[in-house]
Amino acid sequence: MKLTLFIKPFIWLSIICYGLFTPSGKLPKTSLFQIPHFDKLVHFGLFFVFCLLLFRPIKKLGKNHLFIAPFISIVLAAILESAQHIITSSRSSNLYDFFANTSGILVSVLFFHFWVSDKRWEKFF
Repeated sequence: MKLTLFIKPFIWLSIICYGLFTPSGKLPKTSLFQIPHFDKLVHFGLFFVFCLLLFRPIKKLGKNHLFIAPFISIVLAAILESAQHIITSSRSSNLYDFFANTSGILVSVLFFHFWVSDKRWEKFF
């Protein structure tokens, strides 16, 4: 079944949603969160991995994976970022978070294209 190709991206998306919609008071209080703009690195990483996990299933379907995976990722990043303030009262939408999400997605395109696509380790994504 074609839907099973997307298990890894769906699991990762659920992790993203958990992180984005968890009330800020319930997030861990570690020294990492005291680093200025650390949350932007988290956003970058979450969407870098999400887009990376989308490439292979879309490629297996014979679609233009270098366009479709980033497109889906950017649309979801926009929807999730704008929904944060609706779903939780302690979180808000942030344009800079969206820029961090988009940056992670764009870097994943370059990473996949130049270092993963058609290489033997592509099967791990």
